Amino acid sequence: MTPLAEGQVLRLAQDAPSAALTDLTGPGAVLVLSPHPDDETLGCGAAIAAACASGVRVIVAVLTDGAGSHPRSRAYPRIRLAALRREEVAEAVSQLTQGHGRVVHLNHPDQGPLSVGQRRAYADKLVRLVDDEAVSALWTTWEGDPHVDHRRAARLAIDVVTERPRLRLWRFPVWGRFTQRGLRRGEAIRRFEVGEFGRCKRAALAAHRSQMTRLIHDDPDGFVMDASTQQHFLESPEIFIRGGGHV
Repeated sequence: MTPLAEGQVLRLAQDAPSAALTDLTGPGAVLVLSPHPDDETLGCGAAIAAACASGVRVIVAVLTDGAGSHPRSRAYPRIRLAALRREEVAEAVSQLTQGHGRVVHLNHPDQGPLSVGQRRAYADKLVRLVDDEAVSALWTTWEGDPHVDHRRAARLAIDVVTERPRLRLWRFPVWGRFTQRGLRRGEAIRRFEVGEFGRCKRAALAAHRSQMTRLIHDDPDGFVMDASTQQHFLESPEIFIRGGGHV
């Protein structure tokens, strides 16, 4: 994977106000809806760590099994890769939350078709999590991200907020920060500095070794994030978008 160019959202974020942690979380727990194992770390790992350090409970719900990253690997067929990615996200969330976070898997196939019934079932499960865990904020990927699973997570979050409109919905761009898509009318952007939580985020990202290293060596076309892009996510402010976004 080659280094990615700066996009419009990144340029807007340079002058954006800082996000207060209390504005991101609200008074209760935070539910992070991550399209794949690793998006929780890339997009909002420092904010997760900061929330937990301040006493906020964090639940990470992972939409897909992440098993589509190395489709030609014989050493890691889909079942084995899905199991590995479950282990990786468990370790990453533990690093970010000092062992106090919870991971929930929806187990949708990576990039697989999503039926109306499946979307409704996933939304219902997330609404139950919101109620059971006294969640006050929902963080997920931005619908401006180009990856289909990232857009699906954004739509699922809208389904949940439609059922529970008291929730604070914040979306974080992952790949969308490198595109030329800008904000929609009514959207506001905030930045969250990695700061003192950079060490936690670095350890969490390293836990996703199937995506960040050449651990899976028998699929040369499989996804591996290059070092410069990893460094970008470790050092650049995390970006949160609120408002608009009804998809």
